[in-house]
Amino acid sequence: MSTDTPLGFFDKFLRSFVPPDSFDAHLHLYREQDATAAMPRELIDPNGNIGWSAYCWAVERWMGDRRPTGGLIFTIPKVDLDVVGANRFVADEVKRLPGSRALMMIRPQDDAAQVESTLLADGFVGFKVYHVFANQVDTFEAPTEAFIPEWAWELSQKYGLSIMLHMVKARALADPSNQSYIRQHCLDYPNAKLILAHAARGFCGGHTVEGIASLRGLDNVYFDTSAVCEAAPMEAILREFGTGRLLYGADFPVSEFKGRCVSIGDGFQWLYEDTLDWKASRFAKPQFIGLECLLAVQQACRTLRLRDDDVERIFSTNAREMLGITTTTTNKTQAAYDRARQIIPGGTQLLSKRPEMYAPERWPAYYREARGCEVIDLDGRRFTDMTTSGIGSCLLGYADPDVTDAVVRRVQLGSMCTLNAVEEVELAEALIELHPWAERARFCRTGGESMAAAVRIARAATGRDRIAFCGYHGWSDWYLAANLPRHEHESSGNGDQLRGHLLPGLEPAGVPAGLAGTMLPFTYNKLDELKRHVREHGKELAAVVMEPTRATDPDPGFLEGVRELCNECGAVFVLDEISVGWRLAYGGAHLKYGINPDLAVFAKALGNGHPMGAIIGRAEVMEACQNSFISSTYWTEGVGPAAALATVRKMGRVDVLGHINRIGNRFRAGWTELGRVHGVPIRTAGHAPIMTFGFEHPEAAALGTLFTSRMLDQGFLIGSGFYPSLAHEERHVDACLAAATKIFPEVAEAIQAGNVQARLGSPVRHSGFARLT
Repeated sequence: MSTDTPLGFFDKFLRSFVPPDSFDAHLHLYREQDATAAMPRELIDPNGNIGWSAYCWAVERWMGDRRPTGGLIFTIPKVDLDVVGANRFVADEVKRLPGSRALMMIRPQDDAAQVESTLLADGFVGFKVYHVFANQVDTFEAPTEAFIPEWAWELSQKYGLSIMLHMVKARALADPSNQSYIRQHCLDYPNAKLILAHAARGFCGGHTVEGIASLRGLDNVYFDTSAVCEAAPMEAILREFGTGRLLYGADFPVSEFKGRCVSIGDGFQWLYEDTLDWKASRFAKPQFIGLECLLAVQQACRTLRLRDDDVERIFSTNAREMLGITTTTTNKTQAAYDRARQIIPGGTQLLSKRPEMYAPERWPAYYREARGCEVIDLDGRRFTDMTTSGIGSCLLGYADPDVTDAVVRRVQLGSMCTLNAVEEVELAEALIELHPWAERARFCRTGGESMAAAVRIARAATGRDRIAFCGYHGWSDWYLAANLPRHEHESSGNGDQLRGHLLPGLEPAGVPAGLAGTMLPFTYNKLDELKRHVREHGKELAAVVMEPTRATDPDPGFLEGVRELCNECGAVFVLDEISVGWRLAYGGAHLKYGINPDLAVFAKALGNGHPMGAIIGRAEVMEACQNSFISSTYWTEGVGPAAALATVRKMGRVDVLGHINRIGNRFRAGWTELGRVHGVPIRTAGHAPIMTFGFEHPEAAALGTLFTSRMLDQGFLIGSGFYPSLAHEERHVDACLAAATKIFPEVAEAIQAGNVQARLGSPVRHSGFARLT
C-alpha cells in the first residue's frame, strides 16, 4: 500500500511498533450538540452522535486492524455543556463496551452528593476536569483548584478513582504552582490516581522535561500521550517514572485532524492542514495528528531502547491494570527462580538475595524495574522496599537520576576502551580531598575483591602473613581461612571462628590448607583479645582488619587502642567501610570517630547501585601496590567511577545523613510501639541508618517468615534489616507501619497458640548458609 495514504504510512512506519489489542486512554465520545465548533463534522453518525462506531471507523483509516479495542472515554468539555446529558451518553456507550471505562465530566459548581450518586449508579471510574469551567475570564491562567473541586479528590480517595487533568498556565508542568498543587494533592490523597493528560501538557516538550523531577517519588501519578507530537516529554516521563506510568492515548477526535503541534521557544504552535502552505515544502505533507503522536511515542521508545514488552505496557497493560480491567495474575517471577535453581548453583549470586533468606516460595527473586524505593517484579507487582536498599548499595535510592545521568553519559560516550577513564583520576582526587590522612587511591569494582586487594597490600607492605580481624569482610580465601583447622598448640583455639562475625557453620571448602592459622579473630570492643594476638603474634601480624562500627558505637578508647596496637607492632590498620561507610558520616564512619587508619575500603554505596570499590591509604603503605601484581581489566571501565563521582558529589550537597537518620529512627520507634501495643516481643539493633530488627522469641525465624509473607500481600518488601535511603520518605515508613498494624494481631495470636509454622504454608526462612538442593 502506498505511503501516500494514512494506512499505507502506518503500515510502513508504525505497524511493527504498535502492538495489537491496544487501549486508548484518552478518548472523547459525544453527541452532536455537545461538540465544539472546531470538531470534525464528518465523524457524526446517522444518529447525530460521535460514538464508539464512529471512533472505530475513523481510527481504522490510519491504524487499520491495530485500532485500539478499548478505551477510557469521556465527553467533550465546553462552557455551556449539558453535563448531565453528555455524561449519560458516555455512560450508555461504555455499558456496551465491557473492555472500556468512563470518566465523568464535572464542574466546581456541581453538587458533590449528586455526583457521588451518579458515579456509583453509572459505573464511572473517575472524573474529567477542564479549565473552561473555572470561574474567571482567562481560564488558561486559572489555578488548578479553580476547576478541580476538593470534593473530587475526596471521592477519588474514598473509591480509588482517577482524575484526568489537562494542565493550564503558560508553562504547564514547569510552573511551580502546578508542581506544588499536583505534588501536595497526590500525597494528601494517595488512593486517588491522577492522569496528567498530553504528557503533562507537554505540547512544548521543554516544559515537561523541566518540570518532571518535581513529581519524583509520587506513587499515584500517570501520564497519557494524547496529541503530543514530539518525543521529548515522553522520554522525560519514561526516564523519571519508567515504563509503568505512561498510557497511550490518541485524543480522538483531535487525532483526526491533519497537522501537528510543535515546540517554539518557550511555547508551542499547532500547525493544521489549512493554516500552513504545505506546498512550499518538497518533503512534508500533513498527516493525521494520531499518526504524528504515534511517531513521537515510537521515537521516545527507541531513544530509551525499550523492548516489545515495554511498549506493550504503554499501549495496553498500564491502563488496563490501573483501571482494574486486567486482573490476570502471572507467575513469571517464581518460574524464573525455579529455572535458576536448576542451572545456577545456589540460585543467586549473593547469599543475601536468596528468597530463602526472606520467605521461601513467596519472596520475589527478580525485579523488572526499581526506582526510588519502589520495586516492580516480573509479574508487575509493585512493592515499597523497606529492606536494605540493595544490600546497602543504594544510599541515594534506586536509579537516582543524578547518578543515572552520569552513567548514561559515560555509556553513550563509551564505557571501555584501550585507554583509561579519566573519571578514576577525578574520583581519586575527590576521595583524597575528603580524607586528609590519605594520599593514594586504587580502585576495584566490588567489596569482596577490594578487601582482598587491601589485605594483599598490607601483606606486601609488611612482608607478614597473619591478619587479626573483627567482623565480616567478604568471601575470599584470606577471610574464610579463619575456619580452617588450626594447629593444636596455638592458644587462639580452633572451630567455627566466623560464628559471630559472618555466619555459623561455614565450611572453608576450597580454601588452601596452607592458610590455616593466618586469621586471628577478636571481638568488637574487646581490646584485650586483640592485645593477646599482638602479644603472641605481633611480629607476624600484617594487618588488623575491622569495621569502625556496625551495631554499636565503639567504647571510649577502643578504636584509639587498636590504632596504638598497630603502631606498636607495625601492623597495617585497615578499616572496612563497605557497609557502614557514608551512612554515619560523609566520607565514612572513621571520620565521625576521629580515627585515621592506614587503609580504608569503600564499595556498595560508593557507586549507588553501580559496581565500584575503592582502597585509599597512606602513601607508604599504598606504594606496596607497585610491588605486588594487583590488576584487572574491568577495574578500568568508566561507568563505576562516573557513578561514584556523581554519588559522592550529591552526598556532599544534600543532607543524606540527616535524612536517613530521621527515617531510620521513625521506623525504629514505630516498630517498638507495635511490639508494645500488641504484646509481641520484638528487638532492634544497630544505628538508625543501618539497623536490624525482628522478634525476640525462640521461633523468631518462623515469626519473621510469617510477617514477611503477610507484608508482601500488603505491597512491602521487608525482612530483618532496614537501611533507609534518600528516596525513603516519612510516608513510606508510616504506610509500612500501618500495614504492619494489620498483621501484628496475627503474629500475637500465633505466639499465643503456638502454631506459627502451621500458618506459613511454606518453609521457614534460612538463617545461615545452606544448600538449596
